[in-house]
Amino acid sequence: MSTATSSASKIAKLLTSPSKIARALDWQKMTGALLSVHIGESNIDLAVTSHPVTNTPIQPLPSIPVEVETHHNRKVLKDSVLKTLSEVVEDPNLNVCGLVVSWPLQKEGWAGASCGKVLHTLDQIVQDTSIVTAKRPIVLWDGHHFLNKEDEWGRTAVYSETSNSSLHVASKEQYKEEGMLAAEIAADYLRHYFPDLSNDAEINQNAL
Repeated sequence: MSTATSSASKIAKLLTSPSKIARALDWQKMTGALLSVHIGESNIDLAVTSHPVTNTPIQPLPSIPVEVETHHNRKVLKDSVLKTLSEVVEDPNLNVCGLVVSWPLQKEGWAGASCGKVLHTLDQIVQDTSIVTAKRPIVLWDGHHFLNKEDEWGRTAVYSETSNSSLHVASKEQYKEEGMLAAEIAADYLRHYFPDLSNDAEINQNAL
């Protein structure tokens, strides 16, 4: 089995539905948190989200600069990037129970180059780290809410589509959107799954 196929299979196994992550947060409402992630061109943007019943504002975290190196003719994240992300996820003070990752579909519902970059990054995360586990699963969150056809595990066929390409290129005119920044992802997710508690989901603007 190729590395790309193996990582695609692992991603599929660790993906869950948005509603199941919401239930996990509900189960740990006083102690758990979600980490929202936006994988951009130059930074990985992060925010931590507590259950809205705690009235805790969404907390933006310092972004992680994207630094890459070449291994076997393939561009990959430097170990320092993965180490920093691991430290955030495994911080006992945060108690992250799931990750909500921006899935930047275009307004027409197409998965363009930005989605390819997300999958390329997740390939390495699930292969090289314990950031995503069965007890700390991941969901891809589309701000336009096109992702509505999923199986009982919250997976669609697109989640398993990976590329052997080390570089995803598209014209800026064709692919403009990278998706919502992490704090916006969190606010949108809370409004969707906890509407009675988070219609006015607050972002801590003074966090950074």
